[in-house]
Amino acid sequence: MERNLEGRVALVTGASSGIGASVVRRFLAAGARVHGVARRQEALNAVSPEHLLSGQFVPHALDVSDTAGARALAQRLSVEDPIDTLICAAGTNVPRRRFAELDDESFDHIMKTNVYGVFTLLSATLDQLREKHGDVVIISSIAASWPDHSGAAYGASKSALLGLARGASRDEHGNGIRVCSILPGIVDTPILDLRPSPPPREVRDWAVHPDDVAEAAYCAVSLPPRSNIAEISVVATRLQSLGNTQAATPELPLSMRS
Repeated sequence: MERNLEGRVALVTGASSGIGASVVRRFLAAGARVHGVARRQEALNAVSPEHLLSGQFVPHALDVSDTAGARALAQRLSVEDPIDTLICAAGTNVPRRRFAELDDESFDHIMKTNVYGVFTLLSATLDQLREKHGDVVIISSIAASWPDHSGAAYGASKSALLGLARGASRDEHGNGIRVCSILPGIVDTPILDLRPSPPPREVRDWAVHPDDVAEAAYCAVSLPPRSNIAEISVVATRLQSLGNTQAATPELPLSMRS
């Protein structure tokens, strides 16, 4: 396997499972040193035990909605191991997600993790990224543009990430920072279990795999410096053959739904 990320240092959020864990493993395989952030230390340690022992993978138990903790981690890395790549894959949702069911607490919970968690780490690591002409990859969602099972608050948070990424890219490209948004459709990750009616196994089997999204992230950061992929949509290709198993809105193709 190619190892053209050797010498690079990445910080990956949501690193204990799903897309984040797949990004960690993909970047480690390509030779990067990776700092992984997630709430559960035990789950983090299990992502890549061999790289944990070698020191190539460094886990940090942290909730990205903890602003002070995130800024403290960024400050520590700036001294001990400055990063050149930030991958924001942490995300959350709530089971009661229809608009009439949302309350202040659940809306705040989604925004603090999905939006403020990204803003805090991006702003806190900005000097490191500028110094190294770094890369930022933000995991948004097709739900940013298409209403779906994820609900109004989740869709709003992912729309906000698109605006944040586009604005940061405009402001920072002159400082050598590339920003890429990845918008997956339905991905077979544990967040599907938070749906009011989790999709059946046959739907998950045809969904995008976390490794597919990790490959898109790898593609974005491994391009020559002269090029940037601003946004990537990654959607399932054969889910339509299952029919309308999710009782989704008929006007949207199943491959577009998250």
